[in-house]
Amino acid sequence: MVDEGGGRFSAVLCFSTAVYSVEAVKRAAYRFTDRLSFDISLRDQEIRCSVTPLADMTKVDLASLTARVRNEVLDQDLRERIAAETAGVRNVVLAYAFSATGLQDS
Repeated sequence: MVDEGGGRFSAVLCFSTAVYSVEAVKRAAYRFTDRLSFDISLRDQEIRCSVTPLADMTKVDLASLTARVRNEVLDQDLRERIAAETAGVRNVVLAYAFSATGLQDS
């Protein structure tokens, strides 16, 4: 947590690129853009995410919200991995579903 003076705080979240993708971090950040501003950058093997509240927020509230951002990054990363692991099955199910519609006969 960084005290920017005047009762305003910001935070920096760091995520390892060995564990998380930049896409997962960006998707998670997007879910909070109504309350937080994000500056995402890559540095060595780390995704750095500077977080600034859009409105006045206590240090405790910012800490709570950044914890929720961390959880959302994990959620988005797992969604990516599950989608990749199940892509083949999903494509077969979709192909079968559309083959039975008669759309290809026209």
